[in-house]
Amino acid sequence: MTEIDNELFILIEAVKGSHTFKEYDRCRKVLKSDPELKARVDKYREENYRLQIMEDDGTLQDKIETFARDNMELSEQPRVRAFLDAELALCRMLQEITDRVVRAIDFD
Repeated sequence: MTEIDNELFILIEAVKGSHTFKEYDRCRKVLKSDPELKARVDKYREENYRLQIMEDDGTLQDKIETFARDNMELSEQPRVRAFLDAELALCRMLQEITDRVVRAIDFD
């Protein structure tokens, strides 16, 4: 595993050095500077995640619309929007890395 560990370290450092990660880290620090706002965003993220994994029992669309309406003010705040956008970009980058590794090793 030593060879893989070494290459993994290089990949991690490349991710940390990327514009995508640096923007995420900057936005995260801005958000952390306001603990109350960070707590609200964390709750928002948790509720959003639960909606994403929830099975549709016929009320999911209503729940999503209620969630969006209830959180519109929060999600439109510039610091929050910047953080959520940066977090999404980082997640997409990490997903792309994972997808490329899986495709490259022909993992079914």
